[in-house]
Amino acid sequence: MSQSQNSPQWIKYSLISLALLALGVGFAMKLKQSPPASKTEAPSAPATAESIDAGSLEGKTAPEFKLKRFDGQEVNLANYRGKIVFLNFWATWCDPCKEEMPSMQRLYQKMQGKPFEILAVSLDQGGKLAVDAFMKKNKEAFTFPILNDSEQNTSKKLYHTTGVPETFIIGGDGKVVKHVIGAYEWDSPQILDYFEGLLKKLPPAGNV
Repeated sequence: MSQSQNSPQWIKYSLISLALLALGVGFAMKLKQSPPASKTEAPSAPATAESIDAGSLEGKTAPEFKLKRFDGQEVNLANYRGKIVFLNFWATWCDPCKEEMPSMQRLYQKMQGKPFEILAVSLDQGGKLAVDAFMKKNKEAFTFPILNDSEQNTSKKLYHTTGVPETFIIGGDGKVVKHVIGAYEWDSPQILDYFEGLLKKLPPAGNV
């Protein structure tokens, strides 16, 4: 077979090879110009326990509970209907808790004689021994009720707390008005005005 007879087939294969090469180069350039998917479509952040639980009780009826004070007296949340309840979860080993407690005491004193109550729930596993030791070391006396939740059934299972301190403000109708995570200066002028506003919204005694 002569060379002239083979040349058309050789040219045919050459053209096919060039065409495939051009397609490959074009595809590679397209990939290079296109940003990777990770830059254009950032994955959504996974939901944390805090993002799920924080504020989830706001507007809902506060879970009922019965806890004992460290003097043995039983406290029933249902008995505080008609009052603003400042429900605070804390622990003796929590520095932010210890920082905010003096302002809680000042708030408690300023609200004396009003339909307002503070319930400070200790999560200490050491129970009464841990709280008593803390009170002895503390220079300032705290006169608001301190309750025992050493097994954390109320804090974790009912109120879904994720840490300490956490505070739930409960209205006179028994519903959670505000859920706050972290320590605050609870007797600041702005917060005092907030509580005074809540007190003004309470129905007259006996109409709850």
